[in-house]
This record gives sequence, structure tokens and C-alpha cells, in this order.
Amino acid sequence: MLAGGGVALRGRRVIELADESGVYCGKLLADMGADVVKIERPGGDATRRVPPFLHDVSHPERSLFFLYMNTSKRGVTLDITQPEGREIFRKLAGTAHVVIETRSPGELQSLGLGYETLRAENPRLVFTSITGFGQSGPHRDFKSSDLVASAMSGTMYVTGEAEDPPVRLAGEQSHVMASTCAAVSSLIALFHADRTGAGQHVDISSQEVSLAVSHISGVGKWLDDAIVPRRMGSALFASVPSGAYRCTDGLVYLMVNRPAHWKALAEWIHEETGNQEVIDPMFEGPSSKRLEYRELLDIFISDLTAQFTVEEIYHEGQRRHIALTPVNSAAAVARDGHLAARDYFVDLEHAELGRLRYPGAPYRHTKTPWKLRHPAPHIGEHNDEVYGTELGLTPQRLQALRDNGVI
Repeated sequence: MLAGGGVALRGRRVIELADESGVYCGKLLADMGADVVKIERPGGDATRRVPPFLHDVSHPERSLFFLYMNTSKRGVTLDITQPEGREIFRKLAGTAHVVIETRSPGELQSLGLGYETLRAENPRLVFTSITGFGQSGPHRDFKSSDLVASAMSGTMYVTGEAEDPPVRLAGEQSHVMASTCAAVSSLIALFHADRTGAGQHVDISSQEVSLAVSHISGVGKWLDDAIVPRRMGSALFASVPSGAYRCTDGLVYLMVNRPAHWKALAEWIHEETGNQEVIDPMFEGPSSKRLEYRELLDIFISDLTAQFTVEEIYHEGQRRHIALTPVNSAAAVARDGHLAARDYFVDLEHAELGRLRYPGAPYRHTKTPWKLRHPAPHIGEHNDEVYGTELGLTPQRLQALRDNGVI
């Protein structure tokens, strides 16, 4: 998949027709150098109204969600429900290596824009569909969302306090995971198309992805250890001890799995608190041996953490090779020393909003580096460039399309 100039996906064109469930897929490809052309409805997509907004000013150009999820993309507007809009979409798909779409199963096909139709005109096309439950099966026509995917995959069953109402993971995690899987799968299909000349229809189910990537919510623990996963607050049911513990100035998260890690932790507790019981051999071994003592061990650990600041216990835990990490607020993450030392955050100049700071690379390649090439597009910013310069539509035709609400 390497291309010239040290940019992994240079020369690849991606057409993105995606809502919040698939927009991150396009971002992953765009930040690796693909020419991702984002299609919005005339007037802008609903994702431009997803809060929070920059400086709390509600405006379609100030959604922090939109600004982050659409870096490095070009943006056009198009109404594919109109005949002229469908004609333009087919032309765009004919120039593309990948199409990413999140419409309901069969919706694009009903408009004459389904995979089979587009493949006839572009046999190498990779057509990636991201939906709640996939293109087939008894649930294919069910409505979905990040919340529904979290519930139907089982992740909500093991998230939160047992006595509280159901909760989901923060940050649209089901959508992020589905988009990540879609990006990887699209690259595999693109590699196959390069070798064979044949494209593929990539079918991504948010429910299946959430289930597959989250080992804590499936039947694996029952099959492996005869344990039924349940909600246990911040603790992990199969990792004892684990959870968030109070320090003098905040919370630290601890997870112990290996026997050596428990032994190191027990010795530390003994050193600092004088607790003799914690070093009893009855607690040694794998987590399964400590399951019935979880609440007692939480008391022992709290006696330790209550003596230190978060930074103190975090670094001492590192020194002892124990898995400890601060439970940071968003503000604390933004000023984190480790992230600063790694140059994680990236500044990018926005023509109207000024210099904005973005989360940086989710991975680092040596020969084909990731890069934020430009900020998210304005509504219809690249209509003239894509439709006029690249597809050859005349200025008169473009104006007619605007007047008719097609673009």
C-alpha cells in the first residue's frame, strides 16, 4: 500500500457518504494521505450540529466533533435523491478507489447507487457499508445508534455500577470501533483490488464489531473460566484487584492480572501500611484465586493510595512494574507531560477560527507518517474544485445545480 512521497495513501480517492457512525473511517484514511471527498447534503450535514461547540457558540462551523472528525478531507454538497445528484454521485464513484457509506441497507440500491450498479462502472471499487446490524440477517432493518450497538453487543451489560441504571462508554466508542474496523477492512480490500483488479463490498456491523473487540462482553470468559461477566463499577470482573482508588488529590486506576504483579503490590502495601495479612500466600497466584476477597483487598489498597498523591503513586507503581495510571480529566490530559514530550497534540490553522489544537496521531509509521494536512472543510468548500475542475461541469451548470438545490 506504499505510494510515492512517503505518504501511505497518496493517489487514492475515497468518497465518503457517512454520518457520525462512519465519519471516523474517512478521517483515518484522509490523515494517511487519501483524497477523501466528504459528501454532505446541501446546507450541511447533521454532524455539524453535534456538540460541544468551540467557545460554546452553536454554529455549523464550530462543532468540535465535526472539526476533529473531518480533518484532511475535502467537502462537497450533493442531494442524491435528485436525478442530477445521482448522476454526479455515479461519476464521483467512477473516479474512486473506495466509497464509504452509512445509509440503511438497500437505500442506495433503491436510488440506483448500490454496489452492484457502481461495480459495473468501476470493477475495482471497494464499497464499504457501515450499519448497525449489517446488510443481511434478521436485524438488518433495525434502527441503530451508538447506544443501541453498545446494548446489543453486550458492552453495556458489564459497564457501570450494578445498582445504577444502564450506562454506556463515553465518546461514541461503538462508532469509533466500527469505523476503525471499516478502515482496516477497506485497506485489505484495496490491497486485494490492486492484486486482482476486483473490488469488494465490505459489510461492517457496529454490533458485531463492538462484540468482537470487547472480550469482556462475550461468552469467552464463560468458555475459558466459567465466569459470567457482570457490572462491577470501575473494576474488571476478571482482574482482581482492579478499579479506581482514591489518592490525596484524585483517583488512580489499578489493574492486577499476573501473579508477579500481585506480589509486588502486596509487598508495597506491607511496606507502607504494616499490613501483615496482605502478604499471606492465600492471595497469591492468578486473579481467580482472589475473586472472593475483592472487597477486602480493595480496603488494603485504599489504605495505600490514601497516603499518596496521584503522581506519587503513579510513578512509584511504574518503578515497581505495577499497572497504575492516573484517572485524568480532559483538562489534565491536555496538559499531560508525557503527551507533551511525545509531541502528541498538533496545532492547525483554521481560516476563520484561528489556530486550533487537535489530538494527534493514533499510530506512528516510520516511512509513511500520519499528518493533519488541513482543517475540516466548510459547507460546500470544494464544490467548484471537484465538480468543475475535476468532473468538468461548466460554471453555468454548477449555478443551475445550486439554483435547483442539487449542490
